[in-house]
This record gives sequence, C-alpha cells and structure tokens, in this order.
Amino acid sequence: MPEVFIVGKGAVGLLLAERLAKTHSVTLITRSPTQTVFAQHAECTRPLAVKCLSWQELAKRNTRIALCIVPVKSYQLSAAFATLKPHLSPDANVIFSHNGIQALEPVRAELSAQQGLFFLSTSMGGWKPNAHTVAFTGPGLSVFGPCNSIAQQRVSSLFDTLIKPHFTPAQLSDDIQLLRWQKLCVNLAINPLSALAGQKNGRLRAPCYASEILGVLSEACTVANHMGVPLKLHEELQRAYQVMTLTADNFSSMAQDVKHQRRTEVDAMCGYIVEQAKQYGLSVPHNMKLLTSIRALHPAENKAELG
Repeated sequence: MPEVFIVGKGAVGLLLAERLAKTHSVTLITRSPTQTVFAQHAECTRPLAVKCLSWQELAKRNTRIALCIVPVKSYQLSAAFATLKPHLSPDANVIFSHNGIQALEPVRAELSAQQGLFFLSTSMGGWKPNAHTVAFTGPGLSVFGPCNSIAQQRVSSLFDTLIKPHFTPAQLSDDIQLLRWQKLCVNLAINPLSALAGQKNGRLRAPCYASEILGVLSEACTVANHMGVPLKLHEELQRAYQVMTLTADNFSSMAQDVKHQRRTEVDAMCGYIVEQAKQYGLSVPHNMKLLTSIRALHPAENKAELG
C-alpha cells in the first residue's frame, strides 16, 4: 500500500490520520510548516505518528502522490484539488470527503483515465481544542464509493485495505449520487440548527426541533426525487437521528465555524437544495430560512446571492 497523503489538518483529516497511521505511513499536507499534531482521548493527549509537509516543501521534493485523501471544506475543494493535481502520479487514487454537495464533473474532467476518484462519507465526531489537536467525540458510519470509471474497478480492493480495517462500521456503496445525498441529509438535519442554537448534536433530538428537521428533510427528499435520487423521508429521518445519537456530545462543524466566526458550508447544504429547487419550480422555505439565517451570522456568507 502506498504512502497515504491527507490534505489539511482539520478535525476529520486528523481523525483519519490517527486511524490510518496505525498501519500506514501517513503524511499531512499543510498550508504552513507544522511540526507535530496531536490526538486527545479523555485526559490523555499524545502526538500522532504522522509526518507533516507544507505545500512549499512538497513542491521542492518533487514528490509524486499515489494515494491522497482531501477532507477539506466544500468551498475549499476546487482550490485544494488545483494545488494537488500537479503532484499526482499517473495512476493516483484521490478520495474526497466533505459536507454538502459540490459538482464533481470539473474534477473528473481534470483527471486522466487512470486516476481514480472516490468519495468517503463519515459521521465520526471530532473537534479541535486547538489548531494542532483533535479530540474524538463519537463513532459513526463511514461509507466509501467510486466517482469515475477506473475507481469502480479499484473500489473493492481499496475499501478492503484502507477503509474497512480502520473505520467501524464501514460500508461500500456503488451509488455515489445516493451516498452523497444521504450525507447531505444528515448535514441538513444537524449542522444549521446546531449552529443557530449553539447546541451539541444530541440536543437536537428534543421535541422543539422536530418540526424544523422534518421540514428541512422533507424538502430535500422532494428535490432529490425530482432529480431521480430515490430518497425516502422516513429513512433519512432515521439516519439523521441515529447520527445525532452517535455524536451526541459533539458540536457540528458548522456550530464550531459559527462560534469561531469562520465561513460555513451552508451554501453546499441548504444553498444546494435552494438552487436545485429553483430548477423544478419547488418551494423550500425551511432550507431558505436556514440558509438566510446562517449567512446573516457572518459577512463571508453574503458573497453568494440568495436570488
């Protein structure tokens, strides 16, 4: 198995690095030079057995990357891939992992016929008490699937060697569109409401949030069905509440972004539903309300028009 490169040192990236470093050589690619990163469990904090390499250092070494995971924010994805692309080997495997839905067509067009593109959806909980440390806060399902033709040929082998041994429970999916929509529904049910309320995921199980969660997911399922994605509302509600339970003590990524006044991924979540609904003449007031409310919390959210 080749060395595993992971772009960034966000919470998900560090959680993935900790698991994979038990059996693989792992290198984090960071924006600025970083010496050490840490994992926190209960009262114990220990350094991760990974290497850290800045983009500048990577360029100097002329390294060719055969396997890379890109667990960045949805709005960072295009820029991250553009920076990564020159370093990829001719037969590289690239794994995206992010919230919301971003168009994959531009990335597929940039990859050669022998470069595989995959998507990893994980609901593991984690947060960063500081810039270099991740704290694991709850287990969650990880689902892995292919996004282009060559990836379909390689997905079983990569799942068996990279994903299944390190992430429990884990599933293999051959329907990437359905997988991404299921991930989106979990995001929609948890992230915006937890951010606006300033609550941990588990608190969203309270009856006072039930109507809003039902409305948001009902709209998402209606849009998905119009797009040919066979989502069922009762299944998506069950999945969302299961993740709330598994990550009950975790603050969602959007809640953490709002707290620290960072740009959120609301445009790839509620914003995606709003934009797709327009194409079919559908009304999605619950998603529109959350989109407007989250954008109002931070000036960066106002870069995109509500139109």
